Amino acid sequence: MSASIYLDHAATAPLAPGVAEVMHDVLVGAPGNPLSQHAEGRAACAHIDAAAEKVAGLIGAEPREIVWTSGATESSNLALRGVAEFIGAGARIVSVVTEHPATRDTLSALAKQGVTVDWLEVDAHGAIDHDALAAAVAQGPDLVSIMQVNNETGVIHDVPAIAEQCAAAGVALHVDAAQSLGRLPIDVSATPIALMSLSAHKIGGPKGIGALYVRRRAPKIGVAAQIIGGGQQRGLRAGTLPTHQIAGFGAAAAQAARHGIASQPEWARLRERLWQGMAPLGGLLRNGRPETAAAPFLSVSVTGVHGAALITGLNEGEPALAVSTGAACSAAKGESSHVVRAMGRSPREAAATIRFSLGPGVDEVAIDAAAQRFRDEVRRLRTLAEAA
Repeated sequence: MSASIYLDHAATAPLAPGVAEVMHDVLVGAPGNPLSQHAEGRAACAHIDAAAEKVAGLIGAEPREIVWTSGATESSNLALRGVAEFIGAGARIVSVVTEHPATRDTLSALAKQGVTVDWLEVDAHGAIDHDALAAAVAQGPDLVSIMQVNNETGVIHDVPAIAEQCAAAGVALHVDAAQSLGRLPIDVSATPIALMSLSAHKIGGPKGIGALYVRRRAPKIGVAAQIIGGGQQRGLRAGTLPTHQIAGFGAAAAQAARHGIASQPEWARLRERLWQGMAPLGGLLRNGRPETAAAPFLSVSVTGVHGAALITGLNEGEPALAVSTGAACSAAKGESSHVVRAMGRSPREAAATIRFSLGPGVDEVAIDAAAQRFRDEVRRLRTLAEAA
């Protein structure tokens, strides 16, 4: 296998330093069920409590407001389905057309069950219209659900402003923070957010573990459990907790607290270096504006090439570029990016969209090699297309 340049941290970040060691130590040294009253159970529970402090500290929450899940997808399902079920008949939810499939697909399913879902459009830069949001919340929905950082373009929605807008109308807010955790400052103690979905593997933690922040103070909202059968986690999510995965999440959160925000200017600098290295090709459409995108993200639509050929050529060439067309779950369904289509790109442009997402281990050497590799592959495919 040829060397690969990993530029897909938005899909999954490699384990942060020390996370694997913490998980191993807990897996071997704390075998008890964390709800058992014996010494081994208490030891496991202590690891979970310590992790809750670290994860909660990353968003300004209280440890008791953290509900462990299998990941941000389950967290968002619990938030959306849980609110809809708690409200019952007549439930109404507002969201945005560029949301992650975990939100879009869940809301589409709820709509078939009678929940009213209002979708907000975005402009050519991926931003929502706050007047449109105000009009939507004036209709008296039970919940607004929005992603803080778009998982494909890195577009940042102004969650503090949105939260205040919702609070003024007496509407609860759910935030998908899978891509903003560790990248943007988050303080739920100062921002009226009712629910927040979190993921470990986006910040260097293990796959298969996430959390839902559930606010215990006003503004808060009722959530019906979606997994029942044991009453764990205050009845919000049943099941024996995976102590080693939770400890890994806590270790990654501690790393993110130390280095996450501080590293963002460097990712922004390297992102712009990558763009400048690719831009001379021409025929590249940058999705979103750099000043309103999270630092590690660069989304580019390429004209004059076939999308499937481009991603295959980049993934399999030498050096291979570990990049994606957008959300990994959308790629699994063979779909082009609904996000950039919503921003005005044509279906062909959306199909030929590449997401670069930077993270630890990426340096100038990797960026320059990636830019060169991208230029070579696009030129090769354009030459083939012209000859056809």
